[in-house]
Amino acid sequence: MTPTSNKGVLGHFCEPADALAAAAKVRDAGWKHFDFLTPFPIHGMEEAMGQKRSWIPWVTLVLALCGILFAQGLQNYVMIFDWPMNFGGKPHAAWPAFIPITFEAMVFWAALGSALVAIIAGKKDTIPQPPPMLVKTGATIDRFVLWISATDPKWNAAEAEAFVKSLGAHGVRLVDVEGGADA
Repeated sequence: MTPTSNKGVLGHFCEPADALAAAAKVRDAGWKHFDFLTPFPIHGMEEAMGQKRSWIPWVTLVLALCGILFAQGLQNYVMIFDWPMNFGGKPHAAWPAFIPITFEAMVFWAALGSALVAIIAGKKDTIPQPPPMLVKTGATIDRFVLWISATDPKWNAAEAEAFVKSLGAHGVRLVDVEGGADA
């Protein structure tokens, strides 16, 4: 992390509509390293913050298809070529019998692969968050907290604080945990 990763400005809103409007204003003002901490998801927040649609569902689809191909290929290979067995006169390539294992393999590949890809992809270009134990925000209870990180290229502490206040945020304050306490 950068040395300024625990620095930034906080401000909170009491209503989700106010937070949504503020997110659009922050995005339009050109801030890049900002986030909203909310107690529940707000419909439209991604668009208001200018975030692109995630590509991870496409990865999940590809991994699910790979799981299906793997399960069907393995079961067909075993039951047709490697160890063919006659179960009550049924054909060796009885694909309906392979559906439960195919479904399980699809879920296994898609879930674990997507989780792994999300973890790896989530490590790049992240916005430093406010220090959770040292800064009590109320974001998990009843507040919608705007955080603008000091890592933003546009960062100026006084301007950032004035900007967040101009949005109508309550409890606006600068955070500098490296110094040991709030600024």
